[in-house]
Amino acid sequence: MTTRPRTTRLRKLSAGMGFAAAVALATALAPSASAAPADVTVSPSLAGNTITLKVSNNANKRIGCEIFGVKANTSPAASGVVFGYQTPEELGALISPGASKNVPMRVTAGTPPTLTGSTTIPDGTYDIYWGCATITLPPGSAREQFWGTDPPLTNMTPTAAAPIRVSVPGAGPTAPAPESEAPARPTVPGFPNIEIPEQICAPWACYPLPRF
Repeated sequence: MTTRPRTTRLRKLSAGMGFAAAVALATALAPSASAAPADVTVSPSLAGNTITLKVSNNANKRIGCEIFGVKANTSPAASGVVFGYQTPEELGALISPGASKNVPMRVTAGTPPTLTGSTTIPDGTYDIYWGCATITLPPGSAREQFWGTDPPLTNMTPTAAAPIRVSVPGAGPTAPAPESEAPARPTVPGFPNIEIPEQICAPWACYPLPRF
């Protein structure tokens, strides 16, 4: 069972890049309903030149998402899309209520470009725009809700004020800081290979020795 692609309210960016055939976002012509911003959230994780977005759905309906990245501080035009993700036209690809899904970012590929290329994102700093909407079956049977930035979908009320800024390559696991080494002890005069101990001990106590 598959969902229908959006035919009317696709963002202009998506249509301009030939994404429409792959989009599984919401229902055509259904008016959008107000959405609580915390019901759907996204958070990025980076490992080297790969970017993954975790989409968490706390809404009461299944959702599909469209995500794309452009060079930082540039207009989010179709010609500038470097990478992204779109929910495939498969019911199993939707994110169920109360569930989370990690979606990989892929570079654009082909003519017209689609988001099916490599997961290795070119070096650079990017702004990620995202949009997720409820999916109702049959289409048009309920009001649609939307979460995300503006764009990617038009005629929607955004719930995120700004895109997500990321830099590639991303930081991997933080390397442990090198252990500081204590300064070397002075040596016994005439015996350069013998260090003076930090303390000298008798059966009843130990006494520190100064550095000369």
